Amino acid sequence: MKQFIITVLLLTIAIHVHSQSNTVQVEYFLDADSGFGMNTVLDIASPDIDITEAVLADIPASTSVGYHKLYIRAKDIDGNWSHTVRKNIEIFAPVENNVIEGEYFIDLDSEFGVANTFNINPQTQEIQQEFIAQILQTVTLGYHKLYGRVKDAYGNWSHTFRKNIEVYLNPVTNIVEIEYFFEDDLQFGNNTLVAIDEPDVDGTWTFDISYPFGEYDFEDVLFVRVKDSNENWSITTILDEIEVLGVEDNLQREVQVSPNPFRESIYLEIPNYLELKSIMVFDISGKKVYSSSNYLRKLELSNLQAGTYILRLSTEKQKAIFKIVKQ
Repeated sequence: MKQFIITVLLLTIAIHVHSQSNTVQVEYFLDADSGFGMNTVLDIASPDIDITEAVLADIPASTSVGYHKLYIRAKDIDGNWSHTVRKNIEIFAPVENNVIEGEYFIDLDSEFGVANTFNINPQTQEIQQEFIAQILQTVTLGYHKLYGRVKDAYGNWSHTFRKNIEVYLNPVTNIVEIEYFFEDDLQFGNNTLVAIDEPDVDGTWTFDISYPFGEYDFEDVLFVRVKDSNENWSITTILDEIEVLGVEDNLQREVQVSPNPFRESIYLEIPNYLELKSIMVFDISGKKVYSSSNYLRKLELSNLQAGTYILRLSTEKQKAIFKIVKQ
């Protein structure tokens, strides 16, 4: 069965209607016109006399590979149609084209393929990956620009992205104190403090966290940060993996959270026998940014800034915690 690489086409077309009435709809069609109002009709989000509208056109899978003509026109509130605008488009056959390599450079471009490289793993068509950029000692202190790009399996390079960075002198310091808290941050140095000595062989510290007496109910997310010998605090971090206590607790493994990372909202796939009593989202500092006591399957989180958050779900007897990422 023949398939096509293009399924949607995004066009921005300025359409002017010969009327003093607001434009309320647009319609488009591919190659053959079925008549006014008989093609694919879309409503205008913000009706006006003159519009510039972004049209998302679905291209049927049955469309043959090659050149085609996409037509579009608009209708005003009185039912009058504009002139029909035509755009030439091309449909390509699908190809497997994975991203296989990345490179970066500071300030000056060394041309494609000769800058500092970083590995892509896994090598797929869409990637979201972190890499460590090594800053040479010859780079001066102050503000610089970090550039990067990736290459596909056919040797084609992507657009070059840019990030503003600051290079500053990192003094030699020692970690002297750790503090942790659950949910409510009492500000730096005012939470539960842990005095530390020499680190373990692997460079880490191990310490005990005192839980309250009685049956422990995992209500909160554990936040941790450290202080150096210059009195500077690190960023506040959370446990990457959090286990829920209780052998009968099925909520953590029964609930599916998707998509993750997300852009506007996330969906909860929950078995029918589980009923949520509480839904909360915390930012990386421990501040509660979302809360609901309704039994929701979709969480609208478009108001959140990009970053990492903690999603906490509760039933009558069970708790579950998930790390979610807003793009």
